[in-house]
Amino acid sequence: MHLCKHRSGIYYLWFKGENGRRSKVSTRARHKPAALAFVKDFEKRRKEQGVHLRPITLTEFSTSFSAFSASRHTQKTQRSNGTALREFVRVAGNLRLDRVTPRDIETFLTVKRAEASVFTARKYHLALGAAFETARRWGHIERNPWREVPCPRIPDVEPCFFSREQFQRLLAVIENRELRELCLCAVSTGLRLGELVNLRWEQVDLETATLRIANTEDFTTKSKRNRSVPLNPFLRAMLLARRERSAGVPFVFHSEGKPLNPDSVTKAFKHCVRAAGLDDRLHFHSMRHAFASWLVQGGTSLVVVQKLLGHRDIQTTGIYAHLTANEYHSAVDQIAIVEPSQSIAPSHIPQEEHNEQHSQDVEVPSLV
Repeated sequence: MHLCKHRSGIYYLWFKGENGRRSKVSTRARHKPAALAFVKDFEKRRKEQGVHLRPITLTEFSTSFSAFSASRHTQKTQRSNGTALREFVRVAGNLRLDRVTPRDIETFLTVKRAEASVFTARKYHLALGAAFETARRWGHIERNPWREVPCPRIPDVEPCFFSREQFQRLLAVIENRELRELCLCAVSTGLRLGELVNLRWEQVDLETATLRIANTEDFTTKSKRNRSVPLNPFLRAMLLARRERSAGVPFVFHSEGKPLNPDSVTKAFKHCVRAAGLDDRLHFHSMRHAFASWLVQGGTSLVVVQKLLGHRDIQTTGIYAHLTANEYHSAVDQIAIVEPSQSIAPSHIPQEEHNEQHSQDVEVPSLV
């Protein structure tokens, strides 16, 4: 085991793996003291892991990771993780985890860009990077190769949202009362579909007109954080009427006492969008975009919208920044510049005419 400085200035640690073959890992350090600290931590982890790694293939890891994911993640995330691992096996083959290289990863991302889009490639990069980090903690690999490959950057895309007129057209074709009131709540609060179908009456405070979105044993918010969302008078009255006819059902929105199935809601919603003759790109999440967009268009600051949506940082909320154009114009219009009168006669004005104009100027008092 020894350190070697690459021409890039980064120290690499060479070591002998389980099969006797020499391998290397980046210390990500340009200075030797930091590289030595990495070596110390590396040796400690190898000792804790029994020195040798336990070889495992992608499909074997996928089975154990699925069981782990079921206890930690939402069903949507579980499906995403499973799909990402299956797609990686399809493209790269059933490799051993410790044999996966950055080149394998870059080839996979290139294929996904061509087959689907850069958005799909980015989604798989995030999912598989997290899965391989779990594999590293479990001792299957020394390093996470996904950390060595940049995540695909996606272009700025303006969110697709309902205009107020489009939303009225949508409501006109929704005959199911449950779906209709679910949509009204979505566009009035900006809640995600998962948050709505898991909303319980114990989270609704009609006296203070507030919804409390919180993590529970059965549901975890996307940001892992709790937040409060205020109710407008219309929505408060609607929920008050719903509670009176809830008949003891714990869920605010339900089907025969059971929480609504998100997939069923999505399909029913898309059917209504098409029946109303609206843009097929509009989906249930577009009402969350509408909530944010209408607020920004009405003059609400992005910071307030960020808090209401539950975004971790303002950059995520920045997709609505283009809607504040009028505010930006009002801001820069406050900078008024008055050009001073010219003291030198322009070359195209005859000297006699210039002298006549100059004689009419107001005399400026001396500052001395």
